Amino acid sequence: MTLCILDTLSGEKKILRKSKKALKMFVCGPTVYGPAHIGHARVEAVFDSFARYARDSGYQLSYVQNITDVDDKIIDAAREAGITPHALARRYEKEYLLDMKALRIVSPDRRARASDFIEEIIGQIARLMKKGFAYRTSSGVYFEVRKFKPYGALSKQDLDAVRPGWRIEPDSEKKDHLDFALWKNSVALDEVGWPSPWGRGRPGWHIEDTAITEKLLGQQYDIHGGGNDLKFPHHESEIAQQEASSGKSPFVSVWMHVGFLSIGGVKMSKSLHNSIEISEFLEKHSVNAIRLMFMSAHYRSPISYTERLMEQASAAITSIASALARLDLVALRGTPPELAPRKLVSWLVPHENAFKEAMDDDFNTPAALASLFSFISACEARMWQMSRGEAFAARHFLLKRLALFGIIVKASSIPVLIRGLAKKREAFRVSKDFAGADRIRREITIAGYALLDTPLGPLIFPNGV
Repeated sequence: MTLCILDTLSGEKKILRKSKKALKMFVCGPTVYGPAHIGHARVEAVFDSFARYARDSGYQLSYVQNITDVDDKIIDAAREAGITPHALARRYEKEYLLDMKALRIVSPDRRARASDFIEEIIGQIARLMKKGFAYRTSSGVYFEVRKFKPYGALSKQDLDAVRPGWRIEPDSEKKDHLDFALWKNSVALDEVGWPSPWGRGRPGWHIEDTAITEKLLGQQYDIHGGGNDLKFPHHESEIAQQEASSGKSPFVSVWMHVGFLSIGGVKMSKSLHNSIEISEFLEKHSVNAIRLMFMSAHYRSPISYTERLMEQASAAITSIASALARLDLVALRGTPPELAPRKLVSWLVPHENAFKEAMDDDFNTPAALASLFSFISACEARMWQMSRGEAFAARHFLLKRLALFGIIVKASSIPVLIRGLAKKREAFRVSKDFAGADRIRREITIAGYALLDTPLGPLIFPNGV
């Protein structure tokens, strides 16, 4: 089966065909005016895992993401902080990239700052002006939405029902309240701005992305992704700008949108002050558990966040770590190898097929994870009858697929104190002092480790890794 994705615009699943040309993907990145939250982390984790899987499946993927470092929110936050917008943007960009590194987000080939593409932005606006899709007011340049007939098709919006000022700049000089800013004039001399044919100013939000993608990916490309909240007006406006300026349609072949992460039924947002910062979240939860929690829901589905979700994810990671620790033990101490290391044995094939079938069908990560837990159950049923080679192959199979989700479970060195406790417990167990053995086990558990008795001896591994 070939990888296919549900296109938000058409509502149909579209096959991503392999070719000699690179598969091109753009994902809307952060506006760097404050700390990133776990809603941002979900979008990043989804597309990071998607990119990992596409590349593992043989696609030559070119993945670009923008960084919005020119925006009214940045200007307002900088004014409040008493620093320049440039300084504030760089501060939060650095924090964002550190958060992404901590979350193991590694897939983007390039993160492009909007401020590095001012020339391209001005050029695209000039083309829109020349083709009659844009006009000037005393405050800047606007795109005339009613001239682009498909506007609203992506988000299924009734344009006549959109109230004035809702997520679109108000301006009494606009021809229509739906018209959005392409260029905003700088009012004060010290205000952020660049020279342009329309006076000193700065770009509107939407034009930044299409200028970046036209330069780096071309006027048409394969996949555009982002959060569900970006469909209107941001992605609608991107389609209008690019197709109106280039005369080519469609702008992109497939639109992928990630569902909201909410708390108490309300979308997580910096502006609503209900967000959980990534850095704060990582202090309490492991990266493995966070990424498994995200992958446990289909990317298009909303997630209503609770601590219970993280408890379940942490428990699932512990069960995975337990299975891997036992496979490690068998690979080390089991019967002599009957198979070359890493060779896929016949009983693994149905699990490999189930995983691939789920992932190829609109990136169905919950079904793919279910196939991995089914595989773990199959391993447990035959664990102590495996040869070393079988255990090695099973371990490799599981580790490789978990890595596609950014879940990395490594064999940990056990502290001398914990190993000493385990040895003491084993002596209690041999002498049938089960009360003493249970007491030592509790000490090991409180210290953050799990202990299993196996036919090959006691096994210790960290909990919730």
